[in-house]
Amino acid sequence: MTLKLSTTTFHRTQTSVTIPAVLRSRSIAARNVPVVASLCLPKGRLTTAAIGHVAGFEANIAAQFEVLNRWHDGSVRWLLTSLIAPEVSSHGCELSVVALCEKQSQKSPASNCVTTMKSIPSEIQVITRDTINDSPVERTLRLTPCLRDISGAELPLQIDRIREEVNGAIRQVCVVAVRIPSVPFVTLQLRLTHWASAGLLHVETRLRNTRRAKHVGGLWDLGDAGSFLFCSLEIAVASDEISANAATHWKAEPDHSLCSTSSDIRLLQFDSGGPFWNSANHVTASGQIDVPGRGYEVTTDSHSTQGNRAEPTFLVEGDSSFLAAAVPEFWQQSPGSIATATGILEVGLFPALPPVTYELQGGEQKTLSFWLATGPGKGNINGLDWVHDAPRLLQSAPSIADAKVFPWFGGHRRVGPAATPRRPTDGGTVIADATSRLADYLHDATSGDFSLEARRDSIDEYGWRNFGDVPADHEQTHYAGSKTIVSHYNNQFDMIFGSILQLASTSDLKWFDMLDPLARHVMDIDIYHTNEDRAAFNGGLFWHTDHYVDAHSSTHRTYSRKNQKPGQPYGGGPGCEHNYTTGLLHYYYLTGNPEARESVLSLADWVIQMDDGRNTVFGLLDNGPTGAASATVSENFHGPGRGAGNSMNALLDAWLLTNAGHYLHKLEELIRRCVHPRQDPDDLHLLDAEDHWSYTVFLSSLGRYLLAKRDAEMFDAMYSYSRDVMKTYGRWMATNERRTLDRPEELQYPTEAWAAQDFRKANVLRIASSCEDDVSHAVAMRTRANAISEAAWKDMSAFGPARLNARCLSILMTEGHRDIFHRTCEPMLIPACPATYDVGPWSMFVPQKQRIKKLMHSPRRLIEASIGVFSPDRLISAWRALRRQI
Repeated sequence: MTLKLSTTTFHRTQTSVTIPAVLRSRSIAARNVPVVASLCLPKGRLTTAAIGHVAGFEANIAAQFEVLNRWHDGSVRWLLTSLIAPEVSSHGCELSVVALCEKQSQKSPASNCVTTMKSIPSEIQVITRDTINDSPVERTLRLTPCLRDISGAELPLQIDRIREEVNGAIRQVCVVAVRIPSVPFVTLQLRLTHWASAGLLHVETRLRNTRRAKHVGGLWDLGDAGSFLFCSLEIAVASDEISANAATHWKAEPDHSLCSTSSDIRLLQFDSGGPFWNSANHVTASGQIDVPGRGYEVTTDSHSTQGNRAEPTFLVEGDSSFLAAAVPEFWQQSPGSIATATGILEVGLFPALPPVTYELQGGEQKTLSFWLATGPGKGNINGLDWVHDAPRLLQSAPSIADAKVFPWFGGHRRVGPAATPRRPTDGGTVIADATSRLADYLHDATSGDFSLEARRDSIDEYGWRNFGDVPADHEQTHYAGSKTIVSHYNNQFDMIFGSILQLASTSDLKWFDMLDPLARHVMDIDIYHTNEDRAAFNGGLFWHTDHYVDAHSSTHRTYSRKNQKPGQPYGGGPGCEHNYTTGLLHYYYLTGNPEARESVLSLADWVIQMDDGRNTVFGLLDNGPTGAASATVSENFHGPGRGAGNSMNALLDAWLLTNAGHYLHKLEELIRRCVHPRQDPDDLHLLDAEDHWSYTVFLSSLGRYLLAKRDAEMFDAMYSYSRDVMKTYGRWMATNERRTLDRPEELQYPTEAWAAQDFRKANVLRIASSCEDDVSHAVAMRTRANAISEAAWKDMSAFGPARLNARCLSILMTEGHRDIFHRTCEPMLIPACPATYDVGPWSMFVPQKQRIKKLMHSPRRLIEASIGVFSPDRLISAWRALRRQI
């Protein structure tokens, strides 16, 4: 379905901009489907918008807008759009979405439905009043959550507060916080999105364990003392208009025939129902796999039926109204259940399923959701089929490219005469079509045995803790075991962002299928949701599974006691070298998911806290920076590397999201700490690929920082400083850099990953050339970049199918896309500015632990430092840090 989305703004004169997009559905035809998606706009096009309409259906359809992010000049950058599509089909139709500036003297279109939410003890009431009639019709849905401990006893719940998040004419959102007095470290949140005019309610539940894990010895296995154990979480849904003897109509799968019963019924999904449903991926703390059986089972009073993968819809039909429910990702997020009893619908998010005990690890959370539909009449059992494969509103690639919201994004367009696409040359040899080459690679890496479905099936990457993550299949090559390794990728190299780039450039929904569950998995499982642990871990992102070993019972937390070898140091926790935020930032922009916004800020705050010397016991004597935010490979190396590069990137994302100055201040502190315009890269041994390959990660982040400062028109001393750093490194790289596999004997594992990493190396050279004032140096940088990227394509091909693994795919989704931009689009120049800087020579930063060691060898300095021991603030901070070490 093709759309044209028009936004209108009113300054002194009226202007408008048309945003082409597509409402894409694979095959489902549906009516009254809620749609939420963001549109991006170029700087200066729109000041603000809140209301509007969609033209192109039989009648104009009201639309609702929320500004998620603004450009530096205050104009809208990302605009969240909510609408109810009256019909969705595969045929398509031209539409226009018109957003009206709030300054216009036009009132917001009123909804015919008024919604209120309230709570009484542990019950949530959603009350809808239809005001179109002289005698308003009021309907009430009652939601009652029930959480049971491992003995099966119900835990008392208390509604703490109800907070209004969005109050629009189309969509209203309330967040309900639930306390559990007997386990205060566990919180339950329900985010209720009501589409009143369509009779739809989206219920998102989030169960979070805020207690820290003990992780003795840096090992993070299930069975940890910080875990929360429970046997079920279910939500009962009732309506006063549905009687106890109401009939239930149901389908276990969308293409199944309708079934009906007047008795109680329960559909229970045990596991994924896939070929490896009892994979070692599902091992528990006991080392066992407690999965009762394969697939799903439907049980009524009279009979039971079985199947593999359920996508159910239930409809309870009263005399004059109906209540329907559907659960997205039902089998993927198994186990799960849906049932009816005496006219009440019950959704088992964590269903009671002996002998299963659920373990929510310390700092872990899980978000699950379901949809409800209610209204007068008999209802339609097919009315919620779209829940299992929701249509998506996607903006066109050229429009996104014109908005310039992504750095180095060309929308796979070419510049120059349309009949003669520009084809760069290298030494007189015509370079192959870059767009087709990447498209072929991405097709091969997401099809057949390498499709997302096949990857997930290989280790049954399903279930509530696993679904969304991508198996780290590159680990199989050096795995000593005889079976398929259970290894989790945990968003290394920001696969979320790479998928978003591909979705933006192709509008192919397979990329949404990858990024959407992956983003939600990272937010729930991979981020450490606690503030009770040491500052170096709180709010951080767990590493991918340890290299070439099975995850065992560490789940997605890297280090298992099963992999510890006697007498050898082992273990650890979240660290700065694995911190990826840009995908989550743009996931928030694309979907408006507030959890993504919270996650970006959590990871940026983690950077600041881990580097704050006051948060360690050493702060008693030296409360300067720890260096934990900038170290790469060794705690003593604080030059350019992925540790500092990822920290800078997280701080940049938080600054772009909030415009809060402390994020930018810390980012620029890390730049000054790690690089200098007069630095000699030879002194840092950057050609030692094993230890220093990731210096290009730092420079890539530095280039993105420069573009952000340019767009914000902040042409200050740090801008000049950083631009000169890029020139210094670009000139050095043009003279010294080469394909990494030129010297395979210097590499421990000369794998395909080295070829993939070379694409970033080439792109950094191109970024540096955009900073260069000397044309000859700029040409030399681009020439070397083209040579390195061409060699990378050839090296990748030599590795055959191995080049299609998750690690290479993750890198190529971003760096391959940028390779196309640099080859086919005009450069994104980073111009000089008149601001100057005056700094002394650079020296390697000395981390806090090393400073303390030196202090101990100097009696005079030790006495001077000891004065700080008498500071109450230092004593309190040191005591807190000591307690968190235990």
